[in-house]
Amino acid sequence: MAETGARAQVEAMYRTLLVPIDGSADSARALPAAAALARRSGARLHLALVHDPSAFIPFVPGEVSVPVYDAEVEREFRQRDDRLLRDTVASLAAEGVAAEGTLLDGTVVEALVEHARAIAADLVVMATHGRGGFTRLRLGSVTTAFLHHTPAPVFLVRSAAEDAPAAPPSGLPAGPLLVTLDGSPFAEAILPHARTFAEAAGMGMALMGVVVPHAVPMAPFGAEALLADPSVLEAEEEGLARYLARMAATGPAGTTAHAVTDMAVARAIIDEAARQRAGALAIATHGRGGLKRLVLGSVADEVLTHSPIPMLVYRPSA
Repeated sequence: MAETGARAQVEAMYRTLLVPIDGSADSARALPAAAALARRSGARLHLALVHDPSAFIPFVPGEVSVPVYDAEVEREFRQRDDRLLRDTVASLAAEGVAAEGTLLDGTVVEALVEHARAIAADLVVMATHGRGGFTRLRLGSVTTAFLHHTPAPVFLVRSAAEDAPAAPPSGLPAGPLLVTLDGSPFAEAILPHARTFAEAAGMGMALMGVVVPHAVPMAPFGAEALLADPSVLEAEEEGLARYLARMAATGPAGTTAHAVTDMAVARAIIDEAARQRAGALAIATHGRGGLKRLVLGSVADEVLTHSPIPMLVYRPSA
């Protein structure tokens, strides 16, 4: 009963949308989609800008570089951040979007996660650069760290630097929302959030899953030769197709389902998104970070790194 109630609550229309901004053109790319969602669902936009005083502490060169706190410089940056928030809220109000802005203090990820909890954000809309591998690890990523900690689903809008399709005039993606499933309860945790987003954005839903062929040894006591067993593969494909059809029957009217076979799951997802001309992807993520993500790998991370279209990402709690 509790699970059913929680699902119904998630599937209600959005009430509170959180949009982190930092004054950059990249972060501003999240605003049209967030504004469109707010207009369609009657939600209120909460803009958040994190003011981190430590980011403005210069180092005085010498034998040993010494950080020097300059109160005047820090005050000027705070005033600039406050003006940016007020101007952005005013601009949204002129478009008929109910919005408010909050200037947060602290480090970016921690402040945003705490604020998302405080306002009980139903969805976070933010831009991402989509870096991957050692580049992500070396340069760091606010998006990656935020996904690792936030309790809310996150809609990631691609930055201008990526080969992303131009957003329609509505500000929302065109085409179906492609939802990836693998038969596990973990992956299914994305479904209520995907349905809410699809309904709020006026998108159809398409479910997909990937069958990975498993090689079996052809010799009795070794693996002199490996070959995928066609009968096993066919059974897995049929099983996945039936599962996806059952899940599609519980979705909005017109939800489709398609099983594909590929040795690389992330590649299959990206290819299927292109084939269906999907407007966005939806996937659950473990939210691993740092070396653990790099060593263990993550399908969601690979898709996020290489797919040119927006993504709805949710990290189920333990």
